[in-house]
Amino acid sequence: MARPVIGDNRIIMVIDGANHRGLQLKELIEFMDEPEVCVARPDNWLAQIGDHRLAAVFLGHDIPRDDFYHLIEDVGELDPNIPIVLIGGPAND
Repeated sequence: MARPVIGDNRIIMVIDGANHRGLQLKELIEFMDEPEVCVARPDNWLAQIGDHRLAAVFLGHDIPRDDFYHLIEDVGELDPNIPIVLIGGPAND
């Protein structure tokens, strides 16, 4: 179920198992004038959203296959219209 929207508090979420890659992508997105970018790991991304509304999600390539598909499902449950950008594909376990 989608969260209620209060103002324009949208955020872009970068989810990657390696913090340094997530931070690099965050810097690139911010360079394109998107100020609200957050980096999270697959196990804590939902807590990182806070009161924000997801504008888009970038998924890194090293996320374990099961987590990868659960993340896609969980994002779809929040709002099926949230764009998901895959950086590579699910990790081979």
